[in-house]
Amino acid sequence: MKTIGLIPFWFNNGNSRDIKKLAGKHLIDYSVSLLNASTLIEETIIYSSYQDILNYIDPELKVTHLSRDSSLDNEDILIEDIIESFFADYTAETLVLLHPYSPFLTLDTLNECIKKVQTNVYDSAFTAIETKKFAWYKDNPLNFDRTKKSPKLKDLDSIISEQGLLYVLTKESFLQHKSRVGNNPYMHIINHFEGHEINEKKDFEIAELIINSGMFQGI
Repeated sequence: MKTIGLIPFWFNNGNSRDIKKLAGKHLIDYSVSLLNASTLIEETIIYSSYQDILNYIDPELKVTHLSRDSSLDNEDILIEDIIESFFADYTAETLVLLHPYSPFLTLDTLNECIKKVQTNVYDSAFTAIETKKFAWYKDNPLNFDRTKKSPKLKDLDSIISEQGLLYVLTKESFLQHKSRVGNNPYMHIINHFEGHEINEKKDFEIAELIINSGMFQGI
């Protein structure tokens, strides 16, 4: 069963956060390093219409650029469109989809998600954040009853949110459901530190503080 690590990349007219530097190295390098470190992954691929992305990758890392049609760069394109195009262009049975915006994801987390899918017990896996807070959805309480006394936080039902950046899926499951999450997914709970996502300047600043504090030692 061939397992491929896939990083989808959008150049975004030169403003991509992937090629901004965090603690002296390009953000995308953290994700390539993570995929390279897993012995369960046979090849790491950046799937992009922008071939020059390789100029921003540490030359000591092992990564292949696979060109995709530039029409897939449209902001309205869904990730499922990218995955479907990849499976049409490349032969792989298992896909490790990693968006390069979480530099602190660990190798243990990555490997655990892959192993769960490889057992064939689960058809997909993803990282998730668990929260025990009073939650609302569309102006209505989600995990508590307003007509009753407020429960202790420990007694609340947890809210599980997809972290949104690491998914493992089989080709079979994707072709059947047209989704990166199948009918029987494994949810791997991570903490907010590991799940820190970089979107804006303040996210970079927080990540720099984490690295400078010594809390993150790299892969």
